[in-house]
Amino acid sequence: MLKEYLAQNVESSGGTQKRLAYDLIRSINRVSLVTPMALLSTAILTKHRRGFNLSELTDTTGTLLAFLEKYRLPTATSLEQCDKAIAKSMDVLIKSNVVKSLEDAEGTEPFYYVDEEKKRELEYYKNNSIHCFVSHAFVALSLLTGKEEIKTGEDILKDYDFVKKLFRYEFIYDAGTTSQEEIDDVTAYFTDVLYITWDRADAGYRLTRLGFDKLPIWAALIKTFLESYWVATRSIIAKEKEGRKQSDLLKNMNYLGLRFHKLGVIEHLEAVSRLSFKNAIRVVNEDILKGEEKSEEDRSQARERLSKFSQRLHDLSHYKK
Repeated sequence: MLKEYLAQNVESSGGTQKRLAYDLIRSINRVSLVTPMALLSTAILTKHRRGFNLSELTDTTGTLLAFLEKYRLPTATSLEQCDKAIAKSMDVLIKSNVVKSLEDAEGTEPFYYVDEEKKRELEYYKNNSIHCFVSHAFVALSLLTGKEEIKTGEDILKDYDFVKKLFRYEFIYDAGTTSQEEIDDVTAYFTDVLYITWDRADAGYRLTRLGFDKLPIWAALIKTFLESYWVATRSIIAKEKEGRKQSDLLKNMNYLGLRFHKLGVIEHLEAVSRLSFKNAIRVVNEDILKGEEKSEEDRSQARERLSKFSQRLHDLSHYKK
């Protein structure tokens, strides 16, 4: 099988190895099961970061599971009894001190919450299934970004292609479909579940009340990455005059990320990620700085591009919710 694959992809050895690696990852993603723990962690981190009642959590996991079932994505058999499976996973998280609870003297429904430093543990489980939601997350982000009430297909495509290119080192995409085909599939689903409607007069999509409530679940899936890349750009801008030695940049990004989180400038402590910072540096060097700036004019133009890039990341990470 491997020899046949290599024979069909005759190119440079590096290119063939990269293509093979990507195809293997896609194959793994297609058969990887979404577990109750992954579903629970995704629900908490996208909708209930500040805390939740069990009934609220059940509603969110139901929304996510309905999506998985609609697309016939592989899930653990235990999710056939979703409430029971989620309850068992919650019990594991409570016993391991990841999830804590508050109860009042009147015996009302307990209020659950996760301390900031423990959210990194949930992030691991969330990222095990994030590939299932990526295209929908990109479109949801576009629909929620900006002040306009109507989002045109052209605007969605621009946002989608920007984010897709931005996170090319975070996610592996389907090589057999175009951005427009992916967007059409997503908007058809969001229309079917009544999150958006098509406005013929203005030739664009309008969010429904339900959409304003539900679409942030999808957009939040990539908020951590957006915040991480934004922190990286702020660090690169701040350290521009001192050079861009990667080891020093990474230290500054870590400091800046922790500081911004303490100040409430960014919401997700998980955004302070060395791996995402490295990927962000790579993207900035390839797409924004584009090699050595030989003249002061080159450097000025590079600074302007980086400033605009940083602002766009900021705008995207502050979507409606």
